[in-house]
Parts: sequence; C-alpha cells; structure tokens
Amino acid sequence: MLDYIIIALASFFITFLISFPFINLLYKFNIRRVSKIDLEKALPGRKVKFGTPIMGGTVIIISTLILLFLFLRGWKYYPMISAVLIIGGIFGAVDEYINTLGRTITAIRISRKNGEGRSLITVNKWFAPIKKVLMIPWKMFEEALRVMGSEQRGLKSHYKFILHLLIAGIAIAFFIDKQHSAAIYIPFAGNFFLGYFYYPILAFLLLFFANAFGITDGMDGLSAGTHSIVFLAYAILATFLGYTEVAYLCFILFGAELAFLYFNIFPARMEMSDVGTLPLGMLLVLSAAIIHREISLIFIGAIFIIEILSSVSQQWFVKLRGKRIFLVAPIHHHFEKLGWPETKVTMRFWLFTAISAMLGLVIALL
Repeated sequence: MLDYIIIALASFFITFLISFPFINLLYKFNIRRVSKIDLEKALPGRKVKFGTPIMGGTVIIISTLILLFLFLRGWKYYPMISAVLIIGGIFGAVDEYINTLGRTITAIRISRKNGEGRSLITVNKWFAPIKKVLMIPWKMFEEALRVMGSEQRGLKSHYKFILHLLIAGIAIAFFIDKQHSAAIYIPFAGNFFLGYFYYPILAFLLLFFANAFGITDGMDGLSAGTHSIVFLAYAILATFLGYTEVAYLCFILFGAELAFLYFNIFPARMEMSDVGTLPLGMLLVLSAAIIHREISLIFIGAIFIIEILSSVSQQWFVKLRGKRIFLVAPIHHHFEKLGWPETKVTMRFWLFTAISAMLGLVIALL
C-alpha cells in the first residue's frame, strides 16, 4: 500500500509543477474557450467563464505518461494505455483547436471548373437521385448525432464519433491480440462469458464514457473532482482484487487529477477540455474491463451516466416534442438555473459521486 501512496504523491507533484509553466503558455498563446451564445442566454453568469484557458488535460496526460514509462512499461497493457492517452489527447486537442479558431477556417473549397469553364467532374443526371438515396443512412446518422450535441465551433458530432470509434477500435484490437477474457463479472453469479458480443459492448462503453466525461466538464472543479473519486475507487477495487498494475494506473490518475483540481476549482485557472476528458473517460472503462468489473461502472460512474443522459434526453425531447425536461442541460446547469451557487452544485455532485462509488465498491466485491 505504501508504494501506491508514493506513486500517487509523485503523480500529484509532477502534475502540480508542470501546471504552472503550462498555464502561462495557455495565456501567452491565448488558447481559451470561446463563447457559447445559447448558454450565455440561459445562464448569464456563464459569460465570465468564457476566456478561461483550455487544454488543461495535457498536464494530466504528460505526468501519467512519465510515470507509466518509469513504473509500468513492462505491463502487457502499457502500449494500449499509452496509445489511448496519446491519440485521445491529440484528437481532443484538434477538436479544441478548431473550437478556438472556428470551423470556417478549416473549410477548403475546391473549384471544379478549369480555366476554360468546363467541368472537371461530371455526375450523370440519372445518378443524382440514386446518390440521394444512398446518402440517407449517413444523413440519418449525422442528424442523430447532431441532435445529441456538438461544440458550436468544434468538430461536428458525427466526425467526433468516428474518431472516438477509431480509438476504441485500437483498444479492442489490443484486447483481442492479448487474448483478454471476454467475460464480465456479475455480482452473486460470477463470471459470464459473452464471446464476441463482449467487444461491441466494450466499444459502446468506451464511447459512452468518453463523451460523458466531456459533458461533465462544465463547471469549475466538477470534472476533476468526480474523476478523482472514481479513479480512487477503481484503485481500491484493483488492490482488493490483486490487479497491481491497474491499481498503480488508477493511483497515478488519482494523484494527477488532485493536482489538476487545485488549478480547476472555482475560479478555474484552466479547463480540462477534450484533451483530458476523451482519453480519461476511456481509461476508466479500460480499467474496469481489465479487472472484469464493467458492471461496476453503473454505480461508480453513475454521475457521468446521469450527466450524459440528461443532455441527450433534453436534446431529443426538444427535437420530438418541442419541450424541455430540464431548465438547462446537462443537469448541473439545471441546478445552476434553479439558483444554486456553482460551488454548491459542484460539491454536492462530489458527494453523490463518493456515495455511488462506495456503493459500487461494495457491489463489485460481492
């Protein structure tokens, strides 16, 4: 246990120390959150939040990669964990970069006319209606994910989905290569083998929690505080079950999240943004999967499930019925709209996460 405490402290201090120069760089290069007009109208107090530096999750990724290399590079899952951190961080950074500068600057239109005015690309007029029919599934997919929401200026939801699916595919391919048991533990019943049905479920969980972590990153201290609690819960669970490497990983993430929380509590000096939330959400699922406690995510990760379901249900209800379920979605903004101070919402969400995590630990150990 002493080793776990030491590595958590090391993670805390490494993250803490690199955060100071990193925050200065964010301010220097003006890497900040842009305004969300709709949210400003619903919650006028939110206006002061825009301008806070983003991409703060980078410090968590850096410190975690350093400690993984120093202590866990011999672990068979080390390449997968590192790949998810690096690729997820890069994809998140690209999204935030576009979010900062806007989509329009990335759009490149290529003229299909040559100098003589003749079309270089022609489409048979009879093929046009066929093309429209063939595009219907993609358009439906695009619209469904659009309703679920995307950044006003960042990557569109359907592009995000494809990128997230790519990362999930890398993790699943690694699991298959390492012959990871396709079984989940069911309390009171033991292990239940799912065969190839396991991998679509794992892919869903990876995408679900990657996005749920992102949605929770909406108030000062909310994401880092809840992340700290759930990673500590899985560190304890992995310790009880004898998965030493997973325990090390989760204690590293716990220490890094605590250090980040120092700079993220109200008023935040920086936001985690997709750079951190995307890979960290996936690491939570992978940690649960390696120790075969995927079902525990329902309880330990309850706050993230509630957050994303509140956002998705609001979007769909408005789309289908023209009415709102919540005053503002996701649900943490609903309470803010009710008049709760931001710090009260954040700390009560921390308490809820702590209680649900303890409940999840009990159920996972039955």
